[in-house]
Amino acid sequence: MLLGRSKYYIFAAVLFLITGCSTRTTYYIQLQLFGIEVPCQGVEIDFSSYDYYAILDSLVLVNNPGPRPDSTEIMAILETYQSALQHRTIMADSVDTLREELEKLDNKSIEYRKKYPIFIKIEKDFKALSDELHDIHSQYLETKSVYDLKLKDWQALAYKGFTAFKEKIPPELQTKVETTDQDCMVKKLVLPYGKWWLHTEVRRPGTTNEKLLWSFELPSSDTDSTMIILDEGNAKIIRELL
Repeated sequence: MLLGRSKYYIFAAVLFLITGCSTRTTYYIQLQLFGIEVPCQGVEIDFSSYDYYAILDSLVLVNNPGPRPDSTEIMAILETYQSALQHRTIMADSVDTLREELEKLDNKSIEYRKKYPIFIKIEKDFKALSDELHDIHSQYLETKSVYDLKLKDWQALAYKGFTAFKEKIPPELQTKVETTDQDCMVKKLVLPYGKWWLHTEVRRPGTTNEKLLWSFELPSSDTDSTMIILDEGNAKIIRELL
């Protein structure tokens, strides 16, 4: 009974924050990413009348599911894989460069006979590293499968009650999802009175397993409109599993 009351006390405190008043402002959200490989059009941005991560943290405290599954082993394997992948890329460039040089030489020349054994060795090392990468990736997938099952079970216990919490939120304060336009912006956004939080994430430019995460309360303002810039400088950088 005491545990149940604690849960409702936490929700009551959160709902008190939700109903707090702020100036009704028109928001302009600009997403600024550097790198042509990362499109900034069509990115979904959530606007919630509650702090999503604060709610989850509160539920973990109430539900007491025990420690979160340890990802140390799987992240170590991922680190090894990334390092080997970078080394393989460098070796691939060396193999291609030597191959092009050999194709331009007379195969009976002294220079050709000097470079050909080097090419054979690098090509052999490249194949061995490719095989090693395959083994590391297989090990990673196996370890990740076990980790994902443990994490799913932990989250089911840790976040129990989240659905019930969302159902108690009035319709006008339900989470709203906006999508960035061709200018990488959400324009002329007007939200109902109250406090609102912005949540969104994208892949970090130039990386394969890092993402940029933005999660913060929208600033209240006495002005008619407010511009908010989302860039790497005000994002949280998180390494994610492949």
